[in-house]
Amino acid sequence: MKRVIFFLILLTVSLATVEARTLVLYYSYTGNCEAIANALTNQMTADVLEIEPAEKGLRYDANNYALGTQLLNAIKANPNDASSYPPIDPVSISWSDYQNIIVITPLWWSQMAAPMQTFLFNCGAEMAGKNVGLIVSSASSGISGVEADFKRLVPNGNYYNKSLWIRSSQVGNASSLISEWLQQINFMDNNTLSDMKIRVSDGLNTITYKLNETSAAKSLYQMLPLKVTVENYSNNEKIFYPPTAVSYGSDCIEGDCPAGTLALFSPWGNVVMYYGPASRYSGLYILGKAIEGADNIRNLSGTIRVEVVGGTSGIHSIKNNHTVNKSQGYALNGIIATEGQNGVLIKDGKKILVK
Repeated sequence: MKRVIFFLILLTVSLATVEARTLVLYYSYTGNCEAIANALTNQMTADVLEIEPAEKGLRYDANNYALGTQLLNAIKANPNDASSYPPIDPVSISWSDYQNIIVITPLWWSQMAAPMQTFLFNCGAEMAGKNVGLIVSSASSGISGVEADFKRLVPNGNYYNKSLWIRSSQVGNASSLISEWLQQINFMDNNTLSDMKIRVSDGLNTITYKLNETSAAKSLYQMLPLKVTVENYSNNEKIFYPPTAVSYGSDCIEGDCPAGTLALFSPWGNVVMYYGPASRYSGLYILGKAIEGADNIRNLSGTIRVEVVGGTSGIHSIKNNHTVNKSQGYALNGIIATEGQNGVLIKDGKKILVK
């Protein structure tokens, strides 16, 4: 394989209007890690970047992972030399935009997959002081070797208290495993909850709210996005009913509600958007206040969308070319064999001679 020193200057993750503080990085060979990334980002607001090898069409699993093993051995022999790592598509990230970094990677022969090692070799120093987490996909092997690679490549990260291991047979249950893991590492507690912002819009009128840190505000935030019907009530408010009840606790705040206040009326379960002032009322809990577009509240009508500001981030292109075709022929270097190609090839894990 050709060795190059790669400079991370070409492809830019530039989402200036997005206020996600979490970045999800993943490399996926069989598609399992891509599925895990999707399951993860369904449960949080995050920007997502896929790490891709520069040389396309390589089959690292051909001939019992001969090529994958070759790449790992090269890294192991000279882990401090950039030329030991296989090239990836260049990337550039505005690291100051993120406080939480979650890496999703396959396991290759008890080690981190080589393309993800390349990325972390180049960018691991940028993660110093940030909250960093690791999710590993493997068929059966334990993940201690991948964790060791992670800490070698990201030596000064603020590691969450445990990594998540999702076996290949568990990918279909990834959502519940991820949900449990996020609770175990107190992920929401590590986010800056005072930055929680949501957008309400009917397509013509838009309001941006900044939520407070109460349990009710967090409960609503974690439901988003929602499409609901807005209703008129009295002469100073618009209301909508979330599809499931907003939970609330003793930390919730009762008080006067000036115009622009977002609140939960707990006896009925509806969310209230005030465009005129309202007095304190028992069970009326303040969720936040409008920071933009408060004058538009009175004009809301019909179906509205309630979403996290920046909530459109995610995996925008789902590729379907990751599935390994065991009947496909491969050359010894792992590249897919073309029709009519001669020589020693690998097919279904066996060497064949094509003349």
